[in-house]
Amino acid sequence: MSGERQEKIRLLLQEHGHLTVSELAQRFDVSEMTVRRDLKALAALGLVQREHGRALYPQTASDARFFIRLGEAEREKTAIGRLAAELVAEGETIILDAGTTTLAVAQSINKPCVVITNSLPIASVLANPGEETTVLVTGGEVRGTTHALVGPMARAGFAGFNADKVFLAATGVSIERGLSANNMLESEVKQAMLVAAREVILVAHSEKFNQVYYHTFAQWDKIHTVITDSGLPEETRRNLKI
Repeated sequence: MSGERQEKIRLLLQEHGHLTVSELAQRFDVSEMTVRRDLKALAALGLVQREHGRALYPQTASDARFFIRLGEAEREKTAIGRLAAELVAEGETIILDAGTTTLAVAQSINKPCVVITNSLPIASVLANPGEETTVLVTGGEVRGTTHALVGPMARAGFAGFNADKVFLAATGVSIERGLSANNMLESEVKQAMLVAAREVILVAHSEKFNQVYYHTFAQWDKIHTVITDSGLPEETRRNLKI
């Protein structure tokens, strides 16, 4: 899987300092194009540096916490991402929230569509030459721990759009308290996404359920669909009525 392979690439570069694209392709028995996509995603997170034909491990890997989160429950997040991507119809306009599970959605999109996002890693994954996906990125201040664009410019970036769907992430999901985030700036941007989309789809790993954080940005009456994994407790599943 791409997240696991990218972590192995990062560790190899940390060990060797630099490796060529060809060497990495041979090590993992994948195409050089696949390696270039992996390196592009890693570089977007500040975890490697790219040069012509090779990659280098930086002196300081910034915001490694995001990549650690990316590797957590990777199998489940990949499955969630694939299922969510199946809901995207050709030609639709969708919003992808910032987060590691929504990044898995982006990695699984295989239909021509318009994507609006406040996530730099998602923009990097989708902005491949020759792809038929149109990527629009909001302005805003980059939040280092998540590589999300936040603040007034990010909120304003969603104004005026009439998206078909928004794929929303949450730090905490509670039957009683709704969807919550641990950062007010990100919470405000999520609320702007809700206004800009006709259908709201929550993509969340089961470990996010029964958790409540700093600020509730949406109640259940705003959510149309929930996509999670099989680890959701049965009691929570029974209580989850949208």
